[in-house]
Amino acid sequence: MEEQRKEEMEQRDRKLVDYSPTKSCRPLLLFLADNAVCGLIIGPLTVLYWRGTWSLFDVYLFPNDEAISAWICFLLGNVGLLCLVYLQKPLGRWIRLDHPLHWILGCHLYTYVLGGLNVCQWRGLWYLLDHYTGVSVVNSWITFAIGQSFRCIQSCRTKLVQ
Repeated sequence: MEEQRKEEMEQRDRKLVDYSPTKSCRPLLLFLADNAVCGLIIGPLTVLYWRGTWSLFDVYLFPNDEAISAWICFLLGNVGLLCLVYLQKPLGRWIRLDHPLHWILGCHLYTYVLGGLNVCQWRGLWYLLDHYTGVSVVNSWITFAIGQSFRCIQSCRTKLVQ
């Protein structure tokens, strides 16, 4: 009985909202504007942020030793991201909407630190792969196959859990 009630509640929560651009002119215009903003503003700004951050690491983080630079970036990125995961709850108590200054400063600072750590993690792994496996077509295909395998396993696991 309780299982049936739980299933009914989940179905109620899954009400679909149709934002299809084919319904009327307004959703179509919103759809086009959203895609234009994402493609022409947000996408390029994201690339510029990543490139700039990556280049700063290239210049300032052991520029003469690729292996040390890669290991420090990889470790700093992973440890930093792990710390941010565990700091979310305590930060959530401090960064609240009823304290606008905390909210603005905290969210921006968190976002900048998170972004920098993401770039750091990617750069570290990328350079470690290049340093220890070299850059070749075969290595590119092997790396691609490993990544796709993990994505496939994750997708299958997600579907099995549902």
